[in-house]
Amino acid sequence: MASSKDVEYGGKSSGKGYFLTRNTCILIAITVCVLITVGVLLAYYVPDRSCDPVDDGEDEEIKMPTPTEIPDEKEDFEGRTPDTLVPYHYTVWLQPYIDEVLDGEKFMDLDGVTSVYVTCEKATNEIKIHHKFMTINTYEVYEIDDNGNDVEQIEVTDHEIDKKYEMFIITTGSTLEAGKDYRLYFEHVGTVNQTDNRGFYYATYEEDSQNKSYVATQFQAVRARRAFPCFDEPALKATFDTTLVFRPHRIALSNTEIILNETYVDSHTGDTWNVSIFNTTVVMSTYLNAYTIGDWACVQDTTRNGVKFRVWSQPSLVHTAEYGLDIGMEQLSSFEELWGIPYPLGKMDMVALPVFGPGAMENWGLILYREVYLLYDPGNHTPSRKKGVGIVVAHELIHQWFGNWITCGWWSDLWLNEGFATYFEFYGLDMVEKGYDAWNQFFLKDATYRAMSTDQQGSSHPIVYDVGFEEEIAFDSITYEKGGSMVMLMEGFLGQDLMFEGFRLYLNRHNYSSVYSDDLWAALDETYEDEMGQSLESSIGYNMKEVMDTWTLQMGFPVVTLTRSATNLVSADQEHYLLDPNDEPQDTHYINLGYVWHVPLTYTHEGEQNVNNPQTVWLHKTSAEIELEGATNLHWYVANINQTAFIRVNYDMDNWRKLAKQLQADYKVLPTRNRAHLIDDALHLGQSHHLDHVIAMETIEYLHIEDEHMPWQAFVRAQYYTKYMLWRQSTYGMFEKYIRHLVEPNYIDLGWDFDYYEDVDYYRRLDTLRTACDYNYDDCVMNATSQYAEWMADPNNNPIEINMRQNVYCTSIRHGTDAEWQFAYERQKVDADEQINLQRGMACSRESWTLQRYMEESMVDEGLVTMATIGFVRDASGLGFSLAWDFTLQNFDSLKETYLNAAYDIVWSFASKMNTEKDLKQLNDFGAKYYDMPGTAANGFYKAVETVETNIQWADRNKNDIRTFLEAIVHNLNTV
Repeated sequence: MASSKDVEYGGKSSGKGYFLTRNTCILIAITVCVLITVGVLLAYYVPDRSCDPVDDGEDEEIKMPTPTEIPDEKEDFEGRTPDTLVPYHYTVWLQPYIDEVLDGEKFMDLDGVTSVYVTCEKATNEIKIHHKFMTINTYEVYEIDDNGNDVEQIEVTDHEIDKKYEMFIITTGSTLEAGKDYRLYFEHVGTVNQTDNRGFYYATYEEDSQNKSYVATQFQAVRARRAFPCFDEPALKATFDTTLVFRPHRIALSNTEIILNETYVDSHTGDTWNVSIFNTTVVMSTYLNAYTIGDWACVQDTTRNGVKFRVWSQPSLVHTAEYGLDIGMEQLSSFEELWGIPYPLGKMDMVALPVFGPGAMENWGLILYREVYLLYDPGNHTPSRKKGVGIVVAHELIHQWFGNWITCGWWSDLWLNEGFATYFEFYGLDMVEKGYDAWNQFFLKDATYRAMSTDQQGSSHPIVYDVGFEEEIAFDSITYEKGGSMVMLMEGFLGQDLMFEGFRLYLNRHNYSSVYSDDLWAALDETYEDEMGQSLESSIGYNMKEVMDTWTLQMGFPVVTLTRSATNLVSADQEHYLLDPNDEPQDTHYINLGYVWHVPLTYTHEGEQNVNNPQTVWLHKTSAEIELEGATNLHWYVANINQTAFIRVNYDMDNWRKLAKQLQADYKVLPTRNRAHLIDDALHLGQSHHLDHVIAMETIEYLHIEDEHMPWQAFVRAQYYTKYMLWRQSTYGMFEKYIRHLVEPNYIDLGWDFDYYEDVDYYRRLDTLRTACDYNYDDCVMNATSQYAEWMADPNNNPIEINMRQNVYCTSIRHGTDAEWQFAYERQKVDADEQINLQRGMACSRESWTLQRYMEESMVDEGLVTMATIGFVRDASGLGFSLAWDFTLQNFDSLKETYLNAAYDIVWSFASKMNTEKDLKQLNDFGAKYYDMPGTAANGFYKAVETVETNIQWADRNKNDIRTFLEAIVHNLNTV
């Protein structure tokens, strides 16, 4: 209600009151007379009516969507081979047909002959062996002697195929006897036409305007069975003799060196074929077999420890293989020396493939890569590509020990392969490229925070859990990045030297064998006692298994809340951290240990500042108390030094503010990783309602003097929730100005001069420019628009730094005219490499009619995907969000015709950025209108409603404090 002083009147004011003119008085009198007359007439003509309400029946019920129960069933897996037969050797002969003109009807076939040598552990008359995508024409069983020679053929009475578990099942007429050896013989025809680029697959590419083809393999996890019948389980290790048959204009590579090359002429066709026979492998799992046949060239050398090392690629790219060769030799030799275990094969081949499914694969002696992860040209490739090559090559080379030398016994323990490789990829990068400062500048970003982004959701899963079917095997951020973070956690409380000594025991004890997590815990326990003179259990009350089971057998991680209870005392409490305060663990099929952990919490305080050898207190699945010796009430304290523990830390409000002041006074008192942890934790804890979000705003205030990559990267990664919550509010302009203030010093210092011979500063420059342009820093806008204009003038020569293109496109279109937008629209039709970046950039326009046209065009332009276009517009700006939301509601019926029930997901995707009552009403109105949506969509609807309600709660809690903070900041900036 407005106060009287805000109401305007139509009169003239005197010093003591208001005076009305004569005409105004006449008008008022006439109005009063009319009102009286109308009242009298209504009283006369309108009949009397009861004051009782009219009963029109029951109020109409508003129908809402009906959610559905999603069956939470996990099918038992019975696809493991029985323990009756154990393989110890294979001979594999394979002939792929990959020349369409020459091969005719055989094109894409894969002929094979395989013998599997097995020991019978338990008497049986049934043989189960894996196979897939092949026809087995001949299957025979022989008893063999100690030299592997056939003694007697065993009668086969029947066979069957189990398609579900990909088994070929043979029944023998007589029982195979325990203790005896047998040979299983197969002739089979498979295919290299593997559209997923897995198994033994065929691929094509273009080199020097010539179409070429090749074959290569990707057998992990359960795809060796696509090439030859085998016991395709990681624990069933054996040796392998491989023979590859191929046409003479190509070369063949496998795990070991070639011991014989021959040729033969096909008597039916007259074609000449090469035959390469490879040396026997070491004992290894089936999935580590590897082959490629193609037109490859190499660079080669010998490591300081005598291993022949080659890097292969297309001949036209072989000049870019030198870097991979140099760092690969150094890393391989360094890992040999680190473990005291020589690499056991005589050669190492690494091949860059034009088409490859995963990023890379650690096959023993023949590592296969996508080209981008192995080839590097210093003059033309960015420092980010150089880092990528260094990281991935190290990842695959450490697998020669963790994964190949010892192998997870089943895919449930895959982290013993991939988590270790994730940790040691940073160790390997640091061996060869010190300038990246891998541990301080990249481990948190690429490992810890990537894992936390998944693990802070109720839909996560434990590191170790039961898996069976191929689709259940988790090649994801939990296995890789959280697995690597577990190694970092152990380093934090064991120390790297002791931990590595434990790894040496682990490697030597289980060489050429399979392992489970408990084997690792046992080796570390034994090493701890040997090195420290007492057991870990005696030292802290628990052994390695008890400590680490809480981290590996249940999903998630804790937030440890620290509250100062006295000058020298801090209470530490833990709880399961979930980003969404309404989330719950979906753990029906997983172990739940109460969602409490054994937490090794390191800490120091302002009075001692001991970050190199901090004190440690353990939270053993409960709370603890920290004693701050020598601290005063004025001192701050900080925990989880270098963020080695996989936790978030929340402080009492007073300590947060003390830490923020310390950062502004002298930020280098705190280690780089702790500064990043403070920023990342503050922003996430604010989002999850554990902390007033204004504290996060105060914590990042020191960034205007921060000159290292990782703290800035922590902000860049975690900023978006804050941005989305503010960008349709009146405070957003102040927030933009605040961020421009923070980034300005680094922008002035770094500028746009990219140097491809720098390392971590390249990443600093990217973060700085992206942030400056995204928040409309004037000089950044000027430079971006200038570069875009230069490209418009010469479309065939894009002058924009490759890792800045999306930001430059967006900035130029946001600050440009229709000409900039139209150029992007036409260019995305013909520039496949930049198409997505351009389509994202087109969504950055500040003209509502342009964005409306863009979305309308996506409904009819086959080159645009409507769902993607709506998403681009939704995520580009507050204006775009509102327009995309209206467009989606208005065109939902058409979207449903195109995307069927997936159209509902487009609607729900807006919820994470909604935070007003109007948003909530519109979402509920949509639910009421489409109340008959499918049950699974209804589940999404109620989850979206819950998300919006949570965001509204966040806004109610934080918007006023954030406004007050930003107003003070902007006022100070304006007065400087």
